[in-house]
Amino acid sequence: MLVSTTEGEDKPLKYPTIFNTADVAIVTKLDLADAVCFDLQALTRNIHGVRPGMPILKVSTRAGQGIEELEQFLVAHRTDLEAARAV
Repeated sequence: MLVSTTEGEDKPLKYPTIFNTADVAIVTKLDLADAVCFDLQALTRNIHGVRPGMPILKVSTRAGQGIEELEQFLVAHRTDLEAARAV
């Protein structure tokens, strides 16, 4: 599940079904967090309130933050992703 900092911390509360069916939350545009007064701790609480223990990857392509972790996650789950795509 992709969550942009520009969408707000309440997205998991607005769309709990989507978060309950996702395997990971990917928070994007972290470089904009300060500009939009984004609260990462509030988002984390909201995600875990809807889906306890859900992995959260934090990414900023502009700053290069979290790209390696995202790549590692995708490689580790490649078989699952290919099986889902084949359906």
